[in-house]
Amino acid sequence: MKAPSDHVSEIGLLTFIAGGVFIAMCIGIWRATADHSFDPSAYLVVLTLIVGAIKERWTQRSVDRMGASLANSPPADPAAKEPAL
Repeated sequence: MKAPSDHVSEIGLLTFIAGGVFIAMCIGIWRATADHSFDPSAYLVVLTLIVGAIKERWTQRSVDRMGASLANSPPADPAAKEPAL
């Protein structure tokens, strides 16, 4: 069985942080009153950045897999010629 990559642990950490931000946002909404309004924009910016980072890590993981697959493939035969069109 293959060992999990570092990307999984990074994505797990980002997911954990996003959960904490979401819980803090819910607490802020719950404690809001008429005198003390709640502005969720900062929380939403942080959550948006975390989602973007997770998407970027998944993309990088795909690129890493493609690079590893290409590195493990046999070299091309230089004697083989391209077919004529």
